[in-house]
Amino acid sequence: MKIQRVAMAMIIVFLTFYLLYLGQTLLLPLVIAGAVAYLISILAHAIASPSLHGFSVPKPIAMILAIGIILLSLSYLVQLITVNIKSVIEVAPVYQKNLEALIYKGYRLFGAEEVPNIREFLNQLDFGAYLQSFGATVRALVSSMGIITVYLIFLLLEQRTFGDKMKAIIRHPERQKDAFELIDKMRSDIRSYVGIKVLTSASTGLISYFVLKIVEVDFASFWAVLIFLLNFIPTIGSIIATAFPSMLTLVQFETLGPFIVTVSVLTAVQFCIGSLLEPKLMGNRLNLSPIVILLSLGLWGSIWGIPGMFLCVPITVIIMIVCSYFPATRPVAILLSGNGEVVSGVKKEVLES
Repeated sequence: MKIQRVAMAMIIVFLTFYLLYLGQTLLLPLVIAGAVAYLISILAHAIASPSLHGFSVPKPIAMILAIGIILLSLSYLVQLITVNIKSVIEVAPVYQKNLEALIYKGYRLFGAEEVPNIREFLNQLDFGAYLQSFGATVRALVSSMGIITVYLIFLLLEQRTFGDKMKAIIRHPERQKDAFELIDKMRSDIRSYVGIKVLTSASTGLISYFVLKIVEVDFASFWAVLIFLLNFIPTIGSIIATAFPSMLTLVQFETLGPFIVTVSVLTAVQFCIGSLLEPKLMGNRLNLSPIVILLSLGLWGSIWGIPGMFLCVPITVIIMIVCSYFPATRPVAILLSGNGEVVSGVKKEVLES
C-alpha cells in the first residue's frame, strides 16, 4: 500500500507540473495577480494596524491606499526596467569591447606571450542578447497586464466573501473555529515572511543604489531594482546581485579602484542584511536548504521562465509553511527547511481536528 501511495503521489506531482507548464499562458498571470493581491493585503494590514490614541485607519481606506501604492510602485518599476534595459542594450557592445581589452591587458600583465583568441568566447557571452531576453519577458508581462488586472480585481473581491464560504463549507462551530485559527496562523506566518523579505530586499536595493550612485556606476537605479528582485532568491540571488554591478565597474572604469569599492561595499551590505539582520527578524525556522533553492530555480525556471525563477522561493516557502501545520506533510517541511525546524505554534487539538 505504501508503494502504491508513493507511486500515486509521484504521478500526481508529475501531472501537476506538466499542467503548470502547459497552462503557463493562463496560470502565470493568475499567480502574479495573486502575489500582487497578497502584497496589497499585507500593506493594507500594516496601514490599518497602528493605533494612535485609539484611532486607526479604517480598513476600506487602508485597502484603497494599499492598492494605489502597490500599483504605482509596480508601474514605476516596470517603466524603470524597460527604459534602462533599452539603454543598457545600446551600450552593451561598448562594454563587451572594454571587457575584451581588459582581458588582453591582464594576460600581458602576467607576461603571457600568446594571448588566446577570446573573441569567440565573448561573442558567445552576448550580454545584449541576455538583456533582450529579460526585456522581452518584461514586455510580455506588460502585454498581459489586462488579464492580470481582471484577475486582481476578482481576487480582491473574493477576499470579502472568503469567511462566509468557509462557514458554508464547514458547518460545525468547533471545526469552524479550529479551521479559522489554523488559517489565521498560516496567514500570519506567510505575511511575516513576505513583509520581512520585502523590507530587507528594499533596504538592500536602496543602500546599493546610494553606493552605486556615489561610485558613479552607470544605470544605478536599474541595478538597484535588479538587486531588490534578486534578493528574493536566497544566497544565489545575493551573489548575482553583487556580481553584475561589480563586473560593470571593471568595463566602465579604467582603474580598479571603483571595482574594489563596489564589490567590497555591496558584499558587506548583502552580508549584514542577508546574514545578520534578516535571520534575526525572521528566525531560523524559514531557512531553505541551498539544494532546495537550486532545484526550485531549475524547476520553476523550466516551467515559467524568468518569472518562475523569481516566484520559486516565495512559492516554496509558502508550501513549507502550509505543510508544517499538518502532521502528514510535516516531514516535507523539514526536508525543505534543511535544518530540522518547522513553523510551530498550533494547538494539538487544532491539528487533530
